[in-house]
Amino acid sequence: MKRVLTILSVGILATPSFAQRFPIRFQSLNPLGFEKQNIPADQTSWMHALGGWGEFSGYRIVRDNEHAWLQRLGGYVELLRVGDETSFAFVSDIEFIADPHNDIRFNPRAIFWEEGFLFTQRLEETYWQLGYFHRCKHDIDNRILGIERSLIFGSLYGAYLLPWRPENQIAEGLFTFRADLYTIRQDDRFPAATRPLEPNLKRMIGTLGATAHFRKTLSSRYWGIFSTFWSMVNFYGEKEGIINRFDGIRSVLFNGGMTLGIAVQGNVHMRLGISYEYLSDTGINPVPGKANLMTVGVTFIDPTVMW
Repeated sequence: MKRVLTILSVGILATPSFAQRFPIRFQSLNPLGFEKQNIPADQTSWMHALGGWGEFSGYRIVRDNEHAWLQRLGGYVELLRVGDETSFAFVSDIEFIADPHNDIRFNPRAIFWEEGFLFTQRLEETYWQLGYFHRCKHDIDNRILGIERSLIFGSLYGAYLLPWRPENQIAEGLFTFRADLYTIRQDDRFPAATRPLEPNLKRMIGTLGATAHFRKTLSSRYWGIFSTFWSMVNFYGEKEGIINRFDGIRSVLFNGGMTLGIAVQGNVHMRLGISYEYLSDTGINPVPGKANLMTVGVTFIDPTVMW
């Protein structure tokens, strides 16, 4: 364990620090998996596993002027596994947004990026996680618009994962509770007159969040249903400087969403779902704006490590 913690510390300190809009907010990742692989407790495996996930969706019915299409892609490399109890992994994922403002109604607008190191420890039937994540958002093809908003916010991350498996097997679930403490906060905007407008990520203190996942296999093992509910509370301080950020809380903003649908099940799950979310700040325009968004799309995941 001592050498694992040493590796974790080196990894965190060496991570270059990369939005409040987490690309993976609808999923929970556990590289250890939710079923033990019966690996001996004293066995250490380097470069143990890798996996990925993807989603393509369209914003429909409820959306704003900036959202027409959505693509999420992600993956992880499990750098180290010790028995069935300890994992150290590198994680990276993106959220790509396109608006409808060109002749084919698919105009690349913004990309949100996340990458970091994730340490996971099993505690009997539950799990805790620690890590550091670098996040950023950049505009795409924005020169003709004459506006820009670039975000960078890295955070120390902690989470507790609690599986739910009732004896009657009516379904199975997972509850994830997370907290982020921001170490890097940047919110650069053009035109310059928009920079003082709130909310401003330069004042971000931290985030508390909770996610509930449920899924059930139907009479045929190849079909299932699923649902996810997520919520996140963001705390903003009075001042922008890192040293002075605990001088007081200026505002508290809520974000949340849900998704439900059917799944075609095998070693990989293909999910066909409808999602809704409320964002207190989409992070796209230099003038911050809230949004109610609904998507219809398809997602591919590995059900052994993701919900």
